[in-house]
Parts: sequence; structure tokens; C-alpha cells
Amino acid sequence: MGVSDEEVAVFDVRPYGDIPYMAYINPIDQQIALSRSAADGGEVPCMREKMVDGEAVKTRLPIDQCVFMEPAKVWHGRWLNQYEHSVFCPTEADQKECNGANADIWLTPRLFDESNGKSYRISFIGRKTRYSGEPGGYGHLSSYVSEIIVDRVISIEVTLSPVE
Repeated sequence: MGVSDEEVAVFDVRPYGDIPYMAYINPIDQQIALSRSAADGGEVPCMREKMVDGEAVKTRLPIDQCVFMEPAKVWHGRWLNQYEHSVFCPTEADQKECNGANADIWLTPRLFDESNGKSYRISFIGRKTRYSGEPGGYGHLSSYVSEIIVDRVISIEVTLSPVE
């Protein structure tokens, strides 16, 4: 007697958004990630309710209040800031190209606002997410493997081409 695909229960152990459950600081967010309830329209990790003008509004915590981060360090590399992309390619990664198509790191320039559509050579002090998402989980549409928050810019200079 064979078993059809409809009769087999499948348990999906991937966390919500492909970020490992242990990446979340709050144990409740870890449980939400493990339950994957957001896929069914349920809770989402790191969402909090707050009152705005007398109305209850759900907002997402900043990434460094949501997941564990590595200690701050100095980073050097290229940053491509385009519409819906904030790609960072560290110099030590020795990537031939730095563009949205092969991006792994989302850069959050929390302390400054540069114009979109430009490429920069940048050095800064920043913190990277401790756990990587596979295949994504961070940044726009959760499509980046990790995220770095800029705490302090050391130097920044516009480059001539986005993929210099």
C-alpha cells in the first residue's frame, strides 16, 4: 500500500524570511520564526505595536534591535546605492563586480542620506548581522544574505561608474 503526496505531512524547518531562528534576540521572535506563522498571515518576528496619533500601528524594529550583530569594525569597499538596492562589496571579498545581481550584503547608512543611483568608495565603522540568511533574509524584499549598519563614516567618495 503506497502513500500519496497528499497524505504525507511536511514540516518546513526554515525560519521566517530565511533568517535562522537563533539570530533573533528576543525568544518570542525566535518562536515566531520557528513557527513560520507569517507565511499563513500570522505574526512576523520583530513586529511591535505602538500608538501613533491614538491609533495602534505595527512597526518593525530596527535590525540591530531585532537580531544579534557582530562587534563594530572598520569596513572598506564599494557601495552601490540605487532604487531598492543598497549593495556593499567589501574590498577583502575581492569581487570582480559590485551590483545588485550578485549582492550579498545590504548596507544601511543610518546616519546619512546619499543620493540614489550612485556608486561610492567608502570606509566606515559598522556592525554586521551575526547570522547569515540563506538564501536571503535581510534588506529590501529580504533578498540579501546579511546586513551591515553604518555607525560612523570614515571616508566616502563618489566613483565614476556603478561597477568600477
